[in-house]
Amino acid sequence: MNDLKNLEVKLDSFDWNTRRDAFLKLIDMVKKGKILFPPPAPRINLHFHTFFSFNAYGYSPLHIIWKAKELGLSMAGSVDFDVLDAINEFQWGSLEVGLPFSSGIETRIYLSQFSDLEFSSPNEPGVAYYMGNGFTRLPEKGSEAENVLSFLKQVAQKRNLKIIEKVNQYLNPVQVDYHKDVLSLTPSNNPTERHIVIAYVQKAETVFTDKDKRALFWSERLEEEISLISQLLQDPPNFFDKVRLKLMKYGGVGYVKPDVGDFPSQEQANKLILNLGALPSFCWLSGYPSGEKDPKFMLDFCLANQIETIFIIPDRIWDIENEIKRESNLKNLYMITQECQKRSVPIFVGTELNKYGQKLVDDFDSKYLDPFTSYFLESAWLLWGHMVLELSSRRGYNSSWAKETLPDRRKRNTFFALLGKNIPADREVIKKIGEKSTPDLIKEFG
Repeated sequence: MNDLKNLEVKLDSFDWNTRRDAFLKLIDMVKKGKILFPPPAPRINLHFHTFFSFNAYGYSPLHIIWKAKELGLSMAGSVDFDVLDAINEFQWGSLEVGLPFSSGIETRIYLSQFSDLEFSSPNEPGVAYYMGNGFTRLPEKGSEAENVLSFLKQVAQKRNLKIIEKVNQYLNPVQVDYHKDVLSLTPSNNPTERHIVIAYVQKAETVFTDKDKRALFWSERLEEEISLISQLLQDPPNFFDKVRLKLMKYGGVGYVKPDVGDFPSQEQANKLILNLGALPSFCWLSGYPSGEKDPKFMLDFCLANQIETIFIIPDRIWDIENEIKRESNLKNLYMITQECQKRSVPIFVGTELNKYGQKLVDDFDSKYLDPFTSYFLESAWLLWGHMVLELSSRRGYNSSWAKETLPDRRKRNTFFALLGKNIPADREVIKKIGEKSTPDLIKEFG
């Protein structure tokens, strides 16, 4: 058991060779029958953040794959903020263990035509979370896609430095150095707001080694009763959230109000996503923001702008204590799902895992999710079908081949979902699928 735990710890090493070797040793234990995985169940998570952006538990792509196999997931997807660093690792590891997979990117876009509407980014009119899913490769050097990817990372770094400048002034004498204290927390120099929070909490521990003095410091800076702060200091996950909320989110002293130039346009984001054969996804928050109140309006915009998929985080919709609020949330979820089904718009789902306490997978057995589960799963198989053809022959869901061969989106969805259900995550099988001609493919899966 100690060997198992030690290997799992090594899965999160910032050194690729260390985590790769640990992963291979774990696979060897499975082959020898020392570890047994449960059979795949009808459960998926397509929104695992890895440590290449921020994973609350420090999980690398390989560790997420390992967890997915332990949980018996049918499919897993990595999604990192503003980077595609996990793609190659997630692809290699998933194929090693036969796990259907996807890789994606999450960012925010600015919709100048909707500057008076709120979408999935609260208190930031015109700004929306946006994703690309189903990446199989990285951009070529000097390509338009690489330029967009570089822009995303540069903007994130610029915003981080602005936050630190403000917070350093406010938290003096607790001050962090971006390069020394923050970048060191990441494997590829892509820190997020959450990394900055951790850096400040760690720095406070070195400045105020006495627990009582440290509690007093945070009590004054966060404007909270010292008794509450003392309690939260014993509960790091919730304390991190408190620091982030008070100092860096909207209304906080370190909040950086976004400028128009801080985000790519939807067209720019699509240059990255579509040029690499992936699928653009518009993120839906809850149905309450002004831009989401009318799902027909939102989906009309999406389909007119090459956005044929939606991404939702179901867990925060239904898994809440307030029954009245839950009922209202579920009505909104039903409305957007119904409209997506009418228009044959796939819905991808997942739980993120970029915050402590989030589930590793949605509760697909919940009575609250039951009306939606089959469509979520069908959409996931469509995404895997896309991955299979994109990996094998670049004939993915948005390829010219797919749109010319299957111009009707409903038929295209059926084809790719059926393909996904029948093709295992096996390199040789995927290669053979890529060798099949159009008539053979359509005859077998159409």
